[in-house]
Amino acid sequence: MFTLQKPQAGLKEIIVKSIWFGFIAGMISGMVKIGWEALLPPRTIARNMTNPPQHMAEQLGFSDKLVHSFVYYSQDQKVFWFTLILHFSFAIAFSILYVFISQYWSKISLWQGAAYGIVLWIVWHVILMPAFGTVPAPWNQPFSEHFSEFFGHIVWAWAIAATVYYLIAKDKNGHLTNV
Repeated sequence: MFTLQKPQAGLKEIIVKSIWFGFIAGMISGMVKIGWEALLPPRTIARNMTNPPQHMAEQLGFSDKLVHSFVYYSQDQKVFWFTLILHFSFAIAFSILYVFISQYWSKISLWQGAAYGIVLWIVWHVILMPAFGTVPAPWNQPFSEHFSEFFGHIVWAWAIAATVYYLIAKDKNGHLTNV
């Protein structure tokens, strides 16, 4: 299961393209995840006044003022810019990681990336954030939150895989392996 393969591309190409393709996939998949959460909000309005990324940033020492900073868009719509930076940074970082790992371990793309999303949901929403007190213990979270986050991570990771697959396929001069 954890058998690594020797990549076709050199390490420099893998790193450069992991960053570039990961950035693109992170931006696209980040938009997909925002859209998913607009359709199926994971938290109640009260629990979302300070959402998990904001709470984690506060736990790491960022000020409440910065964490809840926003600009107005279209006159009356608040856009929480700091939260968006966190959201897209997470998406980009894990997209870069996906591209890099995929060159050494193709199983990361199991179920067109859905398994990657499930693993990240477990790591972050079931283990790490509850352990740090960022969110309640999994058994104290409402089913609707688990439902939205579980399937949201699947769709998000699928968007990463689909974008990366396309970018590698269209890269005629590259040597990255498409998984």
